[in-house]
Amino acid sequence: MSIKRIFQFLMMVFAHLSIFTVLYSQNYTPDQIDNALIIKSEKLRIRGEKKELISFNEKYIIISQNQNYLKGEILGYINIANIYATIGDYKESFYYLRKAERKIKKINDAYLSARLYHEYGQTNYGIGLYTNALKYNSQSIYYGKLISNRNEREILSGIYASRADFLHDIHQPDSSLVYLHKALNIKSTPVINSLIANHYMVYRENPDSSSYYLNNALKLLQKTDYWNVQRGQTYYFYGNFLNKKKEYEKALMYYTKSVAILERTKRVYNIPLLYKTIAGTYRILNDQKGEKEYLEKYTRINDSLSKVCNESINISIDEMIKEKESADISKKNVFFVYKSVVFCLIVILLLAFIHCQQNRDIIKQKEFETDVLKEKLNNSYDYIIELAKKNDPNFLNKFQEAYPDFIKNLLEINSNLSKSDLAFCAMIWAGFTSKEIAQYTFVEHRSVQNKKHRLRKKLNISSDVDLYFFFKNLSNDS
Repeated sequence: MSIKRIFQFLMMVFAHLSIFTVLYSQNYTPDQIDNALIIKSEKLRIRGEKKELISFNEKYIIISQNQNYLKGEILGYINIANIYATIGDYKESFYYLRKAERKIKKINDAYLSARLYHEYGQTNYGIGLYTNALKYNSQSIYYGKLISNRNEREILSGIYASRADFLHDIHQPDSSLVYLHKALNIKSTPVINSLIANHYMVYRENPDSSSYYLNNALKLLQKTDYWNVQRGQTYYFYGNFLNKKKEYEKALMYYTKSVAILERTKRVYNIPLLYKTIAGTYRILNDQKGEKEYLEKYTRINDSLSKVCNESINISIDEMIKEKESADISKKNVFFVYKSVVFCLIVILLLAFIHCQQNRDIIKQKEFETDVLKEKLNNSYDYIIELAKKNDPNFLNKFQEAYPDFIKNLLEINSNLSKSDLAFCAMIWAGFTSKEIAQYTFVEHRSVQNKKHRLRKKLNISSDVDLYFFFKNLSNDS
């Protein structure tokens, strides 16, 4: 290498070091950091600029750490978690959300809490944990209503819109529409208008109302960049509207535009349904080549996302087991404290007895809610049984959502039970015979019998006790 080139290389390194030093030594005001992490970061997010968004937030996380600005650091983690969830990398998303959660305990900020639980809800929804998603969404709404800053309070629009999605997917379309209108009242966006239009088209068969809201969405898109996720999602719903009117060629054109935008903005979780819809439209048009192409695309991306979801669900169950172990340790640590306050508890119980007459209505309401919950569980039972018969990896997760106390009670007997053990117990609880378990899990009948024998040892169940009745009684005790 010549002396001239060595000199040029050294000058370039010096220039980069100088820029880096200036960037991270410069003092930023809290408002400047907030503006970068809320407004500028959002612009990158809706354009799907993954690498730029992560790099941008990492930069401001370092700046916030250097200036001891905790809010900025937390915002950065939440933003990065969001983009990972958007592209289907839920494992990384959970990692950054947990980092934010550890930090958020040190600060009292309603906006940050609303953002954190909103992202937890979205990520759980992405992997199919609808019950968890609704729980986190409720927490997000609670904190969202506490936000005093008018601009920050607009986050409630997105939170309400997410709840509408969750309710739609658990077959509560009317409740979903209520939250869509709540979202619209706070902030009118193309996607919210499109979702309302879709509701009127699918559930009310009201083309006039559907057309009205779609036109609102298309007008709002005129103010946005072309490569914007809002445009991609709106074009999808507009394609559905045209499909309903049997304008298949025109619908296909908007579906194709939607695919291009959503692929470029890396909205992975939106794309499988879009591929499937395009394949169906090609089928109507008797285009077998087009139908086959998009069905293959749908299968590839759906299998890929399912794998990621299953890994994330395993993380969720691991967290539950860790929480159970942590709870056991906490019980031992506070036992002495409990002994100290026995007298206070007795006094509280006496006061509660005096007011018991006033609490009867509350008890009745709770009993009613329990009955409603049991009815919902019965409705989901058939679905869970089908998952078991298909040896679907989601079986344990859905079973745990429907019957959480059963899993909890098993872990109280033996906290070292594996996921395989828990799934096996769930199948016995559901009434499957050894022969059926062997058939559905693709193992030999002898292996099932051996596993039952090992399970008895792990749970300390004598050989004269029927496992099915043992598990049913365990569930009834919960």
